[in-house]
Amino acid sequence: LVGGLAGGIGSYATNPFDVIKTRLQTDSSGSVYNGSILTCAEKTWNEGGPAAFLRGSVPRLLHKVPANAFFFLFYEFFRSVLRIQDDVQNS
Repeated sequence: LVGGLAGGIGSYATNPFDVIKTRLQTDSSGSVYNGSILTCAEKTWNEGGPAAFLRGSVPRLLHKVPANAFFFLFYEFFRSVLRIQDDVQNS
């Protein structure tokens, strides 16, 4: 549960970077943004304000939250099955 929440927060916080990355990748000719991150961010802001940077966040969260929850669930499960323990050093 906590792993899913952490993944959701991380995905939501990094969504603006994902929007810029996706726009730059889909501008294959380079004619819209000229490959510039700042130009892309400026045009995105002018197009839709701050909300434009959160486009696509709902589908991303619908994927990332359960994926991260299951990842940490199975991680802890297999740690216990394989009897892996943290190294603890006494000082």
